Amino acid sequence: MRKMIFALAATSVIALATETTVNATMSLMTQGMNQIQAGFLYSNKKDVKDGIVVLENANAIFSKVDVSAFIKNNNKIQVTHNINENLDKNIKGLKKAVAAENFSDATKEYGELIANCIACHKIVRGW
Repeated sequence: MRKMIFALAATSVIALATETTVNATMSLMTQGMNQIQAGFLYSNKKDVKDGIVVLENANAIFSKVDVSAFIKNNNKIQVTHNINENLDKNIKGLKKAVAAENFSDATKEYGELIANCIACHKIVRGW
């Protein structure tokens, strides 16, 4: 009985930690996206670059999260992993475009980032 209670408690803590990590990571992603967008709107290259760094760090954290803890469908889990990889490619493309001061292409990459965010939210949240 004690082992069973301990196992349930441990599972609850792990699930809470994963959920907390996901919520914190999504908050960081939102912060990075907002900073990038503000940088575009106010022609502030530093804000764009700083937002990219925040987004890179958040995506690196999210890539390590076990999404099977809150997504039960294996196909959805794989799609989520694919979206995470796409985000990584878009972030690299955004960095490259900003470094080349090609802000037209940079905004296209930003749009792709948002499209990937929404694709994941459709799966995870049923949006």
